[in-house]
Amino acid sequence: MFTRKFETLDLVVLDPTCLRRSLEFSRYNYSVDLSDSLSFEKLEPKVLSVSQFWREIYDALTPLSSEVHRVRATVSSSKKSQAGHIFFDMVEAEEIGNTSRTVIAKIPAVIWRDQATAIQRELNQRSLSPFEDDLEVIVIGRLNLHAIYGMKFQVTAIDYDALRKDELIRLEEIRRILRSEGIWDANRLLKPPYLCTDIALVTSASGVVKRDFLNPLVESGVKFSLKLYPTSVSGPYAVDDLAQTLARAGGGGHDLVVLIRGGGSAGELSVFNEEKVVRAVAGCKTPIWCAIGHSTDSVLVNEVANRYFDVPQSVAKELVGAAQEFLSSITLLAERVIRVVEQCLEREVEFMGRVNMAATMALDSMQVRMRSSFVETMRRVSDAMLDIVRREQQELLKVARAVHNKSISHANLEEMEISRNQSALAYGSRKIFDSEQTVLVGLLSQAERSDPEEILRRGFAIVGDKDDQWIKTAAQARRTKIAKILFGDGVTLVREQEE
Repeated sequence: MFTRKFETLDLVVLDPTCLRRSLEFSRYNYSVDLSDSLSFEKLEPKVLSVSQFWREIYDALTPLSSEVHRVRATVSSSKKSQAGHIFFDMVEAEEIGNTSRTVIAKIPAVIWRDQATAIQRELNQRSLSPFEDDLEVIVIGRLNLHAIYGMKFQVTAIDYDALRKDELIRLEEIRRILRSEGIWDANRLLKPPYLCTDIALVTSASGVVKRDFLNPLVESGVKFSLKLYPTSVSGPYAVDDLAQTLARAGGGGHDLVVLIRGGGSAGELSVFNEEKVVRAVAGCKTPIWCAIGHSTDSVLVNEVANRYFDVPQSVAKELVGAAQEFLSSITLLAERVIRVVEQCLEREVEFMGRVNMAATMALDSMQVRMRSSFVETMRRVSDAMLDIVRREQQELLKVARAVHNKSISHANLEEMEISRNQSALAYGSRKIFDSEQTVLVGLLSQAERSDPEEILRRGFAIVGDKDDQWIKTAAQARRTKIAKILFGDGVTLVREQEE
C-alpha cells in the first residue's frame, strides 16, 4: 500500500463498458488505498435519469446563468408569438468567398413581451433598424435553463449605441463605395426641365400618400401627364422591387421621377438606406425628387436624389408653383409683346401720316410744275407757229414779186395759186395747231390721271413693302412681301397668317 496527496482532483475511471465517471475529491488530504478499493471488477456503471442529468447540467452551468453577458450576434429565424414574445437564433457566421456565408455557431434566444415592447419602442425613438432577421446587434442578458424548454439566452436589453455605431458605419461605407464609383452626385447634378409636366410617380399602389400627392396637382388646373409605377416600399422583397421599378421609371423618357412614401418607423424606412436602392436613385438618368416619411425622417436616398422634400405634398406644391410661375411669365411676355406691337403701330401710323403729307405736297408741286410746263409748251408752240406763218408769208411775197415782175398775164394765175397755197398753208397750220393742242390736252389729262391722290379717290390703292418702297409690278410683288396698302381714306397694315 502507498499513500498520495490530492488537491481537488478529477479522477476518470473507465469500467469495462468504457463509461466516463468523475470523482471529485476535497481540498483536504486523504490517504487512499488504491490496491483494494479501485478494482475495475468491483465498480458498477452509474445510470442517470433525464432530470438527474439535467440537474447536473444545470449545476455545471449555474455560474454562467447567474451572470449578465454581452454577446454580439446576427438575428436569424426571428418569430413573434401571439403573446408578444420574440423567439430567434443568435448566429455567428463567417464569409465564404464574396457572396456566401456559413454558420459556425448558433444559440436559441428569447425576448419576453415586456422587454420586446420596450426594445421596439426604443429602436423607433432612436430611428434605428427594427429587430428583425439579419440585424447585427449586441444583446445583453442571462442564460436561461429550463428542464422542459431547454437552454435559451434571455435578452433583457440591447446596446443601442453600438447598434447606432454599426448603422452609421454601414451607411458611411455605402457613401464611400458610391463616391469611389463616381455616381454619388450623378443624379443631384442633373438639371430638370424648367417646366416638368411628364411625371413618373414611384410609390405604393395603395395608400393615402398617393392621394396626398395627386390632389394638389388636380386642384391646380394645370394639365400634368402622370404615370404610376407601383412598387413595394416595405417588406422582404421591397429592395429588389424598388430598385427595378426605379430603373423602369428612369428609362421611360419622363421629365421627372417622383419617389414618395408615407410615414413609418425607422425599420419600415430602412429599405431607403439599402445600397441597392441608393445606387438605383444615384444612377438614374432622369432627375428624382423624393419625399420619404415626415420632416424628421432622414434616409440615405435623400442625399443622392436630385431634390428631397419633407412630405409628398411639398413635391406637388413645388411642381404646381413652377407651372403657375411659367404661365405667369408667358402672360407677362404676351402683354409686353402687345405693348411693343401697339407702339410699332403708333409709329407706323405716324410715319404714314408723314408719308401722306409728303405725298400730298409732292402732288401739289407736281401739278404746279405740270401746269407751268403746259403753259410754257403752249406759248412755245404758238411762237413757233407764228414764225412759220411769217416765214411762209415772206416766201409768198417773194414769189408774188417774182411773178409780178414776169408778167401780168401770169399774175392772176400766180395770184390764184398763191391764194390757194395761202389757204392750204393756213389750213395746214390750223390743223397742226389743232393737233398740237389735242396732244397738249391729252398730256394734261394724263398728268391729272397720274396724280396719286386722284388715283386713290377713284378707288385704287398703292401697295408697299416693309421698307416703305412702293410695289409697281407683279414680278416685284412676287419677290417682296406686301406690308402695307395705301387707300384714299388711310393705310392698312398687312399681317401674315400661318397656314
